[in-house]
Amino acid sequence: GKTKKKKKKKTGKGKMVLFAAMCCAAWAVHPAPVPPLLTADIETVMAEKNAFKGTTKGRVVYDRNKKLQSKLGIGNAGVTVPASWEGTAKGTMESASYYFGTEVFVQMNERNYIQPPSKIYPDLFEWVPASSFVRNTTINNIAVREYFLYVPDVGEFRYFSTPEDTIVRTAMNLSAPGLPGVPRVHIFIQDTYSNVSYTVDPTVFTSFNKTAGLDPPVCAGPSNPPPVTLDMYIFHPRDNATLVNQNTADIMGDTNFVCLDALSNHTAQDHYDVASWYKVEVLPVWGQYQLCNGYPGQCMGSNTHLVGRELAFGVTQFGGQCNEEDANEVGVWWSMPADGECKEGQVPSEGVCSWRVVRRVKTIDAVKCLFGELGMLDSCRKEQRPPYPVTSDMYRRAFTEDSVAQRGCPPINP
Repeated sequence: GKTKKKKKKKTGKGKMVLFAAMCCAAWAVHPAPVPPLLTADIETVMAEKNAFKGTTKGRVVYDRNKKLQSKLGIGNAGVTVPASWEGTAKGTMESASYYFGTEVFVQMNERNYIQPPSKIYPDLFEWVPASSFVRNTTINNIAVREYFLYVPDVGEFRYFSTPEDTIVRTAMNLSAPGLPGVPRVHIFIQDTYSNVSYTVDPTVFTSFNKTAGLDPPVCAGPSNPPPVTLDMYIFHPRDNATLVNQNTADIMGDTNFVCLDALSNHTAQDHYDVASWYKVEVLPVWGQYQLCNGYPGQCMGSNTHLVGRELAFGVTQFGGQCNEEDANEVGVWWSMPADGECKEGQVPSEGVCSWRVVRRVKTIDAVKCLFGELGMLDSCRKEQRPPYPVTSDMYRRAFTEDSVAQRGCPPINP
């Protein structure tokens, strides 16, 4: 009895090994191919968990050996602009990234930013060789092979190519650490390729204007103009009320920002506990807007001294840096660089400093009063897009009135 039992167990194990060997031999076609040179049209879908989703169409150029790559996307500005702008140049958003080894430039509506220096070249396809074959499937009626890679604490990566090794799609579900004071980011990026050519036009890179990112332009105007005092508004955590290396806005600009935040289900995770109104004296020589995030703030852009300016969400040519005409339609954003802050006794002027806080006028409880009792987020959802006449007036009255009965919010100490 014992001999027979052992024999049956051995035979069963042998069958399992044979099946596994046949299975793996059939599935292990080859590692996902990595093209050394590539030029292609590309459609990018980007979505954040429980938040925004956007689609752009453009072109990608990639040279693995020279460590060069560029990615261009053009899309609709959507609900960040008035409905009357749709289908016009003002309602279009253009973004691009250029990689020269570890030197990375990000271009948005013809503004060039250089990213903080990196020691690692972020190769677009560096993860592909580590992926494994999963299955045969189809994309847009095209037969493809799907490869998969999971990287702990980073996310999932998928690569799709035809049996002839032509790239069709990449898809990434990423979970990345946020900046200091900011939660982790969960984001999905899908790139679908077409008109693929395994060649590269070198002029794509040689014609790129690095100077615009390294030494960004300044708005034209009189030399050393007198300082002006502006009303600036900012949503921020209760325990961080500084303007240093932060982005501020006028009433319309902040309304546009927080309304999209609400429509994207972002408000709670961004820790916007309170909102403050400041009087700020500035040198009205507008530099390129810096993108600032986190607490303490970390900013992207080479303009580290002048107050940066753009229209909300960087719409219109050059992000609206010098655009006064459309400010009332979408609002204005400013960046407040640490290097430009005036020291005690200084006044904003050329060669000295570019801004100083005159006073913090009022801070309000954004969650309890503005979003709760006054219902600003509900108003955002009703109006859907700028110029938000009702919502922006609600936001303004929250600061000018102190009683909820008068549609205002009582002042608090942050």
